[in-house]
Amino acid sequence: MFDKYYKIRESIDIYTLDEKDNLCKIEFYRINTRERKAIKADRIVLDILAELDGKKTLEEISTILNIDKKSLEKFIKFLLQNGYLIESAQNEDIDDRFIRQISFFDDLVPNSRGVDAQKKLSEKKIVIFGVGSVGGDIAILLARAGIKNFVFVDYKKLKKSHIEKHLYCNKTNIGKHKTEALKEHIKRIDKTINIKCINEKLIPYTNLDAIIDKDVSLVINCADEPYIGYTSIKIGRYLWKRGIAMFVGGGFDAHSMSTGEFIIPNKTACIDCHINSFKKALKDWKPTYNTNRFKTIDDYKYYKNSDYVEIMDYDDIIVGGPGSIAQCSLFSASYASMLIIFYLIGMEDIQSKRGEYLINKGVFSWIDFTKEECEICKR
Repeated sequence: MFDKYYKIRESIDIYTLDEKDNLCKIEFYRINTRERKAIKADRIVLDILAELDGKKTLEEISTILNIDKKSLEKFIKFLLQNGYLIESAQNEDIDDRFIRQISFFDDLVPNSRGVDAQKKLSEKKIVIFGVGSVGGDIAILLARAGIKNFVFVDYKKLKKSHIEKHLYCNKTNIGKHKTEALKEHIKRIDKTINIKCINEKLIPYTNLDAIIDKDVSLVINCADEPYIGYTSIKIGRYLWKRGIAMFVGGGFDAHSMSTGEFIIPNKTACIDCHINSFKKALKDWKPTYNTNRFKTIDDYKYYKNSDYVEIMDYDDIIVGGPGSIAQCSLFSASYASMLIIFYLIGMEDIQSKRGEYLINKGVFSWIDFTKEECEICKR
């Protein structure tokens, strides 16, 4: 312990009040959670706190202050146990770009260093199906957070109408594949990021082996055609067998300010349980959409005969829903990105429920998912 460097977490404020008999009251205030804790201690404690700047070892602090090591060790353990103190990174190559984010992680993850959380992010590989307004925003936010490896899957090209909601769309890239335009945008943020673009439509017979490598950390599904539930079942069943987690994106159709859930093999309910729970929760919901037909009767027959799709009539295929604005998509993407980052850096309490922000009420409405009696979840 005495050869290590420690510093007070950036998110901890310390206040002092004078007391009698050479004692003082010290209050620790956690900025992010508003938690407070006060102690009474000898004034020498104030000197110790002042020296905990991450640049001196405890051995050096003990010598400078001429303080008994046992007393110093006892106080340091108190600070560590309460999460007020963190071991300082020495001689590590830290990108100044992430300084504030690392400080945030210092406080977010108990008994862990923010620099280690940041390193975890840089080592992850993410696949995103559907890089429209929500999927594209998620990719941009994750890239800014430090993710270095992506695979983008989307067959569509940018149109003029996408300028309003796709943050990476502008007059110069209209007509380009969404994947390629998004790649160019992200490369301007960080040219060292690795991005693979797959300009294909996700269909029932898509070979996912050709898209999802074994080293993928997480798959994010924002492909909402013909419906997010159908695409999630195809991807979710594939990933469950391979032990890869999936996050189901929100912000689609009539749920323009919604956020999705995690499907984590052997931890959460499987995708089939989620779909069943979703059906029960929305059994009385009858949305109205603009509709059209499949391009060919063969496409329709393939979906109609698939064992995992309860498809609508041939004349009722969704091609569009209610209107939305960029702020709604960014809301969904921002909330999703926080949950995704928390999962990737190893936080244990991971959300596995779907929520929709009700803009007229200023609150979330949640659907909880539970394990059903199914073959996939059976232990």
